[in-house]
Amino acid sequence: MRVTQMSAFSSAPPLNKPAIQQTYQAAPVKPAPIKGNIGKILSELKKDDYILLGIIAVLIWEGCDDYILLAALGYLFFMGVK
Repeated sequence: MRVTQMSAFSSAPPLNKPAIQQTYQAAPVKPAPIKGNIGKILSELKKDDYILLGIIAVLIWEGCDDYILLAALGYLFFMGVK
């Protein structure tokens, strides 16, 4: 396949090729339901979610400076909640 870069300021006439027009419509996206009740969210947590929250809370309470560790634990928590 040969690719040629053309100048936008070229005075050459355009090639007589039929223009192919394709239109795409995106499928409608339904927004995820928002859980507004904190009690409902807490009732859906499992034992391992509470353990991760406890570890994160203790590390923050003790003044942990390892932000990568905290971010990794937070990532594990949020991926397990869905």
